[in-house]
Amino acid sequence: MHAIIINQFGGPEQLRLQEVDAPGGDIIVQAAWAGVNFVDIYQREGRYLGVKQPWPMGIEGTGIIIHAPVGSGWKAGERVAYTTGVQGSYAELVAVPAANLIRVPDDISLRDACAAIEHGLTSIMLADDVARLPEKGSVSGSVLVHAAAGGVGGWLVQLLVARGLTVFGTTSSATKAAWLSSVGAIPVRYNGDTDWPALVLDQTNGRGVDVVFDSVGKSTFAHSLQLVATRGHVVLFGAASGQPDPVDVLQLMRKSITLTRPVLPHYVDTPARLQAHAAAVLRHIADGTVQLRIHATYPLADAALAHSALAERGTQGKLLLSIN
Repeated sequence: MHAIIINQFGGPEQLRLQEVDAPGGDIIVQAAWAGVNFVDIYQREGRYLGVKQPWPMGIEGTGIIIHAPVGSGWKAGERVAYTTGVQGSYAELVAVPAANLIRVPDDISLRDACAAIEHGLTSIMLADDVARLPEKGSVSGSVLVHAAAGGVGGWLVQLLVARGLTVFGTTSSATKAAWLSSVGAIPVRYNGDTDWPALVLDQTNGRGVDVVFDSVGKSTFAHSLQLVATRGHVVLFGAASGQPDPVDVLQLMRKSITLTRPVLPHYVDTPARLQAHAAAVLRHIADGTVQLRIHATYPLADAALAHSALAERGTQGKLLLSIN
């Protein structure tokens, strides 16, 4: 079969389609789609401990089971999605542990399920498990979402607007700002000659926001600490611009700030948790709470182009690789 394997860390040019042995495992999925995520870039660049060459790329995908043992609870022909706990989704065949499989309802395409599952799970984890923001009808306050028109950012903005929060979203282009306005968020354009933090403070009467969701890291983190309100929460869940500088805990003490750096696998660490969160993701698509956005699709062989597009941070929504 064919798969994307990296044999050394580096840029997108390291992503090459190779002929490899078919995977072993109890449950084998013939892949249809693979999602492209920032974590893939971090792995390719060698930022994470434990990533060694040769390394099979991809953590997320959808497809159809072609082999499952009797008693596994799964059978050939079922449509499934998979993400956290799976490595090597940039491939024609993927071995997936039973505990990591998610059934895809017939009314949701495999493409849409792939576009939703990682971003959706991450957003629900951030809103429900980390920030613990209540459902619609019982919540007020304000939040700031960095890179708000991106993949996870776009999901998170829509979830929080639906819950009745005032949502500020940072973005770098007029097109993305227009989309944020269209879904009920307040766009904040950041660039070198605009004092965008002052805009957020002005619109919150100098108080700041209750929660900051920061996936950008180095270039935004100081502003995140500046703009969070007293007893507020800063949730750092990515580092698109690089890892932030170390934090002096006295910075947190000045406003009794809590700072956390969550990762999805710790919050869907049992099959029951995964299925509950996945059900919420699929429900939000079906009921229209979240507008699913797919920025572009690429053939598996063009994974390098997808990585380049994502790294340039000009995308709106999901990037997908088409397989089989």
